[in-house]
Amino acid sequence: MYKCLSYPINKTAPGWPGNPTLEIIPLSLITQGQVADTYNLILFNHFGSHMDGPKHFTKTGLRLSELPLDAFIYQKPLLIDIPKSFGELITVEDLLPYESDIKESDLLMIRSGFSVYRVNQPERYAGEGPALSSEAAKYMIENFNNLKAVAVDWISLASYAHAQDGQLAHQYLLGEFHDHYICIIEDVNFEGLIPHKIKRVFSIPLFIDEVDSAPITMFAELDA
Repeated sequence: MYKCLSYPINKTAPGWPGNPTLEIIPLSLITQGQVADTYNLILFNHFGSHMDGPKHFTKTGLRLSELPLDAFIYQKPLLIDIPKSFGELITVEDLLPYESDIKESDLLMIRSGFSVYRVNQPERYAGEGPALSSEAAKYMIENFNNLKAVAVDWISLASYAHAQDGQLAHQYLLGEFHDHYICIIEDVNFEGLIPHKIKRVFSIPLFIDEVDSAPITMFAELDA
């Protein structure tokens, strides 16, 4: 059994304040007498459920299209619940109770519960979300060598209210100060997931040359 964790890409989805989102331009339409429907898509690469590659915040980092395919397949995913509300930070202290489990995992999924605001308060979801603190990011990159990625159920690893700290958090995870990296998966949906039922997770991006990061299709394989 499989469950989709990424959101459908649409023009009404919330985006990071001030960033472009999605524009759909019809090129041919059956309803206008043409033989097929075709569209030109103008899609911001950090919109919707998406993955940040190392190049996003590091000068010499790899783009997603340059990573090995197993970077997107997680055999030991871990889902943890750390409830957070508007502008609150995930701290080292929040992660410490899960330290031994995270050490054994290749994907850390942090469920804050903040995704409930994506539909009913999209502007606040975009502009007032929680964040992973830079200290927590530093702790992760220095202690969890098996982690390939961290995924969060809010719009960005960073918070609009803590922009400078969020920049540093991205730099830590994406390898600016270390010889390895942890990719970042943002704006995903963990509602209804039961931790012990998750067998594997896949996070498949658009592979676009010359682009650091991209929207993803993310899904979990579950025990029946």
